[in-house]
Amino acid sequence: MNRHICFLLCCTIVLAANVRSAAQGINTNDPNLPPIPSAYIPTGPTTYNGAGLSIVFSQDPFQPFLLNSRTPAGANELDDFNLVVTGQISLNASPTQPFSSLGSALAEIFNKVGNTTGTFQTEMLSMNLTGSSPFGTFQIRESPTLASTGQSSVTSIGGGLYHIDSFFDVFTELSIDGGNSWIPSTSSTHIVLTPEPASLILVGVGFVCLAGKRRRRLAAINAL
Repeated sequence: MNRHICFLLCCTIVLAANVRSAAQGINTNDPNLPPIPSAYIPTGPTTYNGAGLSIVFSQDPFQPFLLNSRTPAGANELDDFNLVVTGQISLNASPTQPFSSLGSALAEIFNKVGNTTGTFQTEMLSMNLTGSSPFGTFQIRESPTLASTGQSSVTSIGGGLYHIDSFFDVFTELSIDGGNSWIPSTSSTHIVLTPEPASLILVGVGFVCLAGKRRRRLAAINAL
């Protein structure tokens, strides 16, 4: 029986991983941007090349978790929020190591004021992260010279729920000397809104629990 449960657990973990990779956007009862909590998953790594350095960040979800302010600016909306970014880092093609970073970001949502639903052009005006890794501390900021643009769509799907699709193409710079010098990323990082990763794990565990309860119920019926 334990073997069957383990098999079901493996299947649901794979299912959750597939849902995560295939999912785009989230369903929520809050049409405001950015969705909190949520995760913006990069579609590829972010690379910084300096003098004798090649630093690659990968598997690093951007997770907004706290709204500091939502301010109208004419027809546009300015959203100031905190976010955490975690993932893997590699220095000069070394084996990857985990990193974590914390900071804040400011995004502008164009023509959002007075509109609950619709498709809105967006821009990340600033982002400042401070992080740590086995290779040392670092800072990441949104490029002060290149625009990090994107788009968000909010659609009513009934029952008080909304479906939100969102993405950004974020240009960043990296500092490993306390902000004295900055290394620009080789390209923008395309990040796409997906369900929060932890919620998908809970879905998988829920499937396992339901499967286990069903097996026990069937066993009890067969024993009668």
